[in-house]
Parts: sequence; C-alpha cells; structure tokens
Amino acid sequence: MKTKIFFITLVTFITFTGLHAQSDYAKLQNFKERYSRIEESIKQASSLGECHSISQNIDELKSDFFNDKTFLDKSLYPDNFDDSFAKLENALVLRKEDFTQITDLSTKVNALQYQVTNLSDKNEDLIKQINDLNMKVGKNEAVVARLNSLISKLRHGINQRDKLVSDLVDNLLSDFMKTPAQMSRSDKQGIISKVKSNNLFYNVERTIADNIQFIKITPMNAEDLSNMKQQFHGFAQRWKQIGPRLGSVYLSSKEKKSEIADIDSLFSQWDKQMDTEMWANIYRLFQEKNIMLTPFNNGDQFAFSVNSYIETEIQNADKSNKAESAKLFDLFSDSVYFKTVRSKWIPVLIANNMMNPANKDTIETKLAAWKNIIYPAPTNWPYIIAGLLLVSVIVFLIIKLKRKEKPKTVQQTANM
Repeated sequence: MKTKIFFITLVTFITFTGLHAQSDYAKLQNFKERYSRIEESIKQASSLGECHSISQNIDELKSDFFNDKTFLDKSLYPDNFDDSFAKLENALVLRKEDFTQITDLSTKVNALQYQVTNLSDKNEDLIKQINDLNMKVGKNEAVVARLNSLISKLRHGINQRDKLVSDLVDNLLSDFMKTPAQMSRSDKQGIISKVKSNNLFYNVERTIADNIQFIKITPMNAEDLSNMKQQFHGFAQRWKQIGPRLGSVYLSSKEKKSEIADIDSLFSQWDKQMDTEMWANIYRLFQEKNIMLTPFNNGDQFAFSVNSYIETEIQNADKSNKAESAKLFDLFSDSVYFKTVRSKWIPVLIANNMMNPANKDTIETKLAAWKNIIYPAPTNWPYIIAGLLLVSVIVFLIIKLKRKEKPKTVQQTANM
C-alpha cells in the first residue's frame, strides 16, 4: 500500500513538474514572439499614428508579463526584463524622430513642389508666346524686341525651374541614396509614396522636355550652351545615381520601370540636341559668309571639313585672282575662324569632349600653310644684293693679290 501511494505521488510530482516546465517554456516563447512582432512593427511603421499604436502594444506586453518578471530576468540572458523593454522604447523613440524629420521635410518639399508647378506653368505660357511670335512673317522692331524679352524671361524661368527640380530630387531622395541596397517593404513603399505624391517623374520629364524645346525655339550662343551643358551634367549625374535604384524599387511595376527608361532616353535627347545646336551654330557662321563647308556633327568631321576646304583653296590660289584669294582668306581666317569659332566655340567644344585639341592644331597648321601661299614671306633682296657685292669684292681682292705675288716670284727665280 505504501509503495502504491509513493508511486502515485511520484507520478503526480513528475506530471506536475513537466506541466510546469511546459508552461514556462510556452510562456517564454509567447513573450519572445510578441516581442519580435513589436520589433518588426517598429521597423515597418509608416506614420506617427502607427508609432502611437505600437507604444500601446509595448505597454500591454509589459503589463501582461509583469508578474513573470523574475522568471524572464533569468530566461532572457544576457538581457533582463527591464533591458528588453528599454530597447523597444528607444527604438520607437528613434522611429518617431524619423517621422518628425519627414514632416519637416514634407513641408519643404510641398513648398518646392508649388514653386515648380508655378514656374512650369509660366514657362509653358512663355514658350507658347515665343512660338506665336516666331510664326510671324516680316517681324518689325517691336516684335523682335518683344521676342527677345520673352526669350530672356524664359531662359531665367528654365534655369530657376531646373534648380528647383534638382532641389526637389535631393530633398525627396537624399536619404534613399544613403540607405542600404536591400530595403524593407515599408522603406520601398515610403519611397514610392514620395515619388507619386510629388509627381517626381512628371517634373523631371517636363524639365528635360522644356530644355529641349527651349533649344529648338531660341537662338543660343556659345556661352548659353556652355551653361546649359553644365546644368545638364549636374542633373544627369544625379539621375544616374538615383534612376537605377528607383528601378529596383519599382521591380513589380512595368509602367514605372518604363517611365524611368523614358527619362533616361530624354536625357540622351537633351544632350544630343545641345550638341546638334552647337555644330549647327558653327556651320551657320561659315554659311553666313558664303563659305560652303561640308556638313559636320563632331570634332573629327569638323576638322576634316575645314581642312578639305583649305586644301582646295590652296590648290586654286595659283589659278584664281590673287586679290580675290586674299579676300577669301581674310574672310575665312579673320572674320570667322579666329574671331568667333576659335575664340568662343572651340573652348566649349574641347571642355565638353566634343573636339580634341589635335583637331584644332591640324586646322591651324592648314591655315598657316594657306597664309604662306596668299601672303608669302617677303624676299630680302637688298641683303642678297649686298651679300653678292661683298662676295664679289672679296673675290676681286683675292685675285688682285694673287696677281701681285706672281711677278715677285718670277723675279726671284731670275736672280738665282
């Protein structure tokens, strides 16, 4: 009987101990699971409202397990109950600060967005007015003055809007560029939301399109295009850094990935349009003086076209009227090449890697050869004649001295 009672007691004790151990394990697992969910929700929080809800969840977890504090102090090594909650609360405070900064940034971005929209509308109206004036035939002085004034306003507006859009990109995506390549779903959603709410793609596309249109409808000199090239390089460099990463955020959206590719294409068009305008302007400089070069659209073609023209004129120099040849050389060299092309355009071309210094050197070597044909270096006849006379005198004196010495030699021979 005693053995039976002992056995029953032992079984009961083992069962109770097992159940108690099971209960402690389940309790610890429950705590860890709820704790992990709160940790993840802090990372994924997308607003201050969510942060407030998470704060309530932390208080609830703390309250539910407060009576098990001693048990958890031992089970959560190396942390304890208080340390674990302190970590959650610190992480939540940092996340709340993120949203405070975002709120401040949003205010700034909204102001920029308003300015961008306002300037875009003004520029659109200016472009329309310029197009209307360009369509007029036989423009009088008043129309030309009005056109120039509108072009000046548009140039200023385009520059301002470019800067604003650039600032908008920086303010929206500067943090995005610093984050690791692998972003959480919440981070990606935040970027997508910013891009959409601020019409980022539309603003970038419109900025580039307006710059392309501005080049097409307005006369631009070397300084204008040089400044625009600088703006282009700065803007394109930003997009080169941002575009591929935005593409990775929009992996699931074919439409948005296509829009990013369209912007890449617009940047290429903008660059090509500037290059085309530069070469067209240089070609027009020669054409306006009735100097017919073969068309060109890069540095090698330009050098070949100019050198071919000069070679032809060198060959024709002996056959044509000397005065006409000299007039043509002066026109080409002094009125076009050195006055404008060499002084204003070539530095811009070289600075933007559209032409290399060797191209310039070959052109100027050819020009020097042409000049020597048209204006040969004067022969120094007076010095040549004087030299010949001097040589003649010296020869005469030598001969005379030899004749004087000859009779003396004969006389000495006779005496012997």
